[in-house]
Amino acid sequence: MSRMQSLQKSLCAALLGGLFFAGAASAQNVTTEVLEDAQNLSDRWVHYGRNYGAWRYMPDDQINRETVKDLRPVWIKQTGVTGGAFEVTALVNDGRMYLTTANSHLIVVDPLTGAELWRYDHDFADVDLCCGPHNRGVALYEDMVFYGTLDAHLMAFDAATGTQLWDTEVGDNRESLSITGAPLVVKDMVLIGVGGGEFGIRGFIDAYDVHTGELRWRFWTTAGEDDPNNDTWLGDSWKTGGGPTWVTGTYDPETDLIFWGTGNPWPDVNANIRAGDNLYTNSVVALQADTGKLEWYFQTSPRDEFDHDSTSEPMIIEEMWEGEMRKMVIQVSRNGHVYGLDRFSGEFLYAGEYTRVNWADRDERGKPVLKEAFKEPKNEMVFPGLYGGKNWPPASYSPDTHMLYIPTTEWGARFIRREGEGRAGTMDLGGMVQFDKSGTGWVVAFNLLTGEVDWQKEMPGNFAWAGTLATGGGLVFSGAPDGYLYALNDETGEVLWKFQTGSGLYAPPTSFTIDGKQYIGIASGTRDPVSRAGVASGISPGNYILFSL
Repeated sequence: MSRMQSLQKSLCAALLGGLFFAGAASAQNVTTEVLEDAQNLSDRWVHYGRNYGAWRYMPDDQINRETVKDLRPVWIKQTGVTGGAFEVTALVNDGRMYLTTANSHLIVVDPLTGAELWRYDHDFADVDLCCGPHNRGVALYEDMVFYGTLDAHLMAFDAATGTQLWDTEVGDNRESLSITGAPLVVKDMVLIGVGGGEFGIRGFIDAYDVHTGELRWRFWTTAGEDDPNNDTWLGDSWKTGGGPTWVTGTYDPETDLIFWGTGNPWPDVNANIRAGDNLYTNSVVALQADTGKLEWYFQTSPRDEFDHDSTSEPMIIEEMWEGEMRKMVIQVSRNGHVYGLDRFSGEFLYAGEYTRVNWADRDERGKPVLKEAFKEPKNEMVFPGLYGGKNWPPASYSPDTHMLYIPTTEWGARFIRREGEGRAGTMDLGGMVQFDKSGTGWVVAFNLLTGEVDWQKEMPGNFAWAGTLATGGGLVFSGAPDGYLYALNDETGEVLWKFQTGSGLYAPPTSFTIDGKQYIGIASGTRDPVSRAGVASGISPGNYILFSL
């Protein structure tokens, strides 16, 4: 789309808004103040992670350990979309709920009835995807909604009418770039990351003007020739070094820093052709919000060849550690560790294991020290394996219990390196991966005061892929591949309620309260429905289900 077309669409939307919505005193535009105060606004869910810190904690307690037994469906929205897992975090604001599905569909419904208000179906050509045609949600600002597509476009729409305001190509999908994550709005910018780490891309994080779609800044996640850390790459391997940014980041207004997790280097399994630590892959990066300049970084898995992405949401949390209240960034890495970092400096505070870890020890700075047996790993079963201890499904944090609730997978794999160059633009991992016979999914309660696991609850299926929601009612909600949504006691892990949705759950639950009634919602639908063995058994259309008492 040309810039003139974009401006014409913006003018058209403004005229439509003036004609139909002028004087609507009840409109709840999403201001900067709303975004910063999101945790205290129970009638809305305006961030991918609920608040800027990605807590996914709903403080309301109408639905609690005593009342949860009476939780029932209110409505079910059938999207009619098949072909991939339904992984959305639904945002709610001003009488609208925003759903995104597999294969780039954006559907807006009434949150109290499920009635469809408007819909955008994106038309795109074939794209290179390692892991399915998913989308995990939108971002909101003012009266706009922002949405990324599988063919790497970032779009803005009028939230009330669905009128498209602008369309920006973030990257060339012919170079295997894609967008599956939700955007993040910071000030007057909308930020987005990219997928494609298995295809030899060079990853980045972009910031665009919310009103025009113009690029403000870009941070490259593989250190280029002008970067002092370029020597962590062998030769020109940084040019196709991976570092995808396919999970949404976070923002801290106090430090004015954006925190984002980065993914694996490429080729995934063969580190020999990219010898070095491969910065800034498998890292948490802290970027100055206005410029995108790197403030600090912490790398969780240098020179990775076990696909141990650190793309998980960096959570912004204040907790006691060693007798002192610390302002921290907490990240749950796929490599099996929860990391606590100082929010201002990136100083390593601690790391604790939340799942089975056998491939490395840690030095005093938290850097993994590869065990001798895993330097040539072809005969060793690595834990965590290819899927990681925690993959993209988000964890939640409860300030009541001081715990993270982590969806985890204990499933080992052998990584067999193949010598020789990789072929960028193809899904060439530089070797092969052999899985253990079966895996186990868990919800794990990790205590941030002790750095240890308090309890863990085994979930049906080979892996936990649904994300979690913590609530003020003493509950943790999470789904499983068997199709059930579960409510667990947040202090013990005891199952207090469950509901069969009819298809595997691969999405995180959310909650909001309107007119005094609290709701719980979750997307149901996957390409392998009700698969206890983790083996695809068919295709299930995506449905969104809302519950209340």
